[in-house]
Amino acid sequence: MKRLAVYLKPFLPRMGVGISFKAVGTLVELVIPWILSYIIDDLIPLKEIRPVCLWGGLMIVCSLIAWGGNITANRMASAVARDCTRQIRHDLFQKISYLSESRVDAFTIPSLISRMTSDTYVLHQTVGMIQRIGIRAPLLLFGGIIVSLTMDPMLTLIMVASLPIVGVIVFYVSRKGAKLFKIVQKASDSMLRVVRENAVGVRVIKALSKSDYERARFKKVNDDLTEKERTAESTMALINPVMSLLLNLGIVAVITVGAVRVNNGTSEIGKIIAFMNLYTIV
Repeated sequence: MKRLAVYLKPFLPRMGVGISFKAVGTLVELVIPWILSYIIDDLIPLKEIRPVCLWGGLMIVCSLIAWGGNITANRMASAVARDCTRQIRHDLFQKISYLSESRVDAFTIPSLISRMTSDTYVLHQTVGMIQRIGIRAPLLLFGGIIVSLTMDPMLTLIMVASLPIVGVIVFYVSRKGAKLFKIVQKASDSMLRVVRENAVGVRVIKALSKSDYERARFKKVNDDLTEKERTAESTMALINPVMSLLLNLGIVAVITVGAVRVNNGTSEIGKIIAFMNLYTIV
């Protein structure tokens, strides 16, 4: 991470601008449910079209600001990730070019190829995600809680109660998935080694009529890599359905508790609708 920070240092001004756009877009996005609640609960009962149109227009403006801010921030994040990874690849290739034969044998050529390709691609994705999700997620979380507290503290407890469950599940699955992907990396190195040996020794393989043997050998390492990738991806794929389940259960709880509170006169319909939007965003 220290080395990555060194490579990111020249791009800090661009990252700061992109993060600012992302922060503005995210915060404005959180205001939209509050405006919707205000329109439904306070303006519509007045039966005057002018204030509804004015606040509705403000919602449209907020939507355009959020849309433009998020798109601009995502484009800048992708550009920073691209330029940073390009420099990392350049320096990595230069470093590999001057390695001694003993060091190359220690790393193995398949491993070095993998570091130049798949590993740098992972870094590219990481740098981009840090600028996109790394800023947006905390703002949505804490901003959503603050906005929801201003509308209905009781319903806020439902959203807050689900956060520890989601955190534990994501932590456990991610921790297990990280170990599995290390195994996948080793299997990928093995497949690259077989491919390289076949490419370099293709004349010898044909001369000795070992084509069938090498095909079977490649099939074995390829199937092994596929199986390990399937296991790792299946484990990581648990996050989305589990979070969707918790999200839907939370929305059901908001509707149920909200209906009771509206029936008792302690809440309003607009707040329930705004809460459902907030719950989906956060």
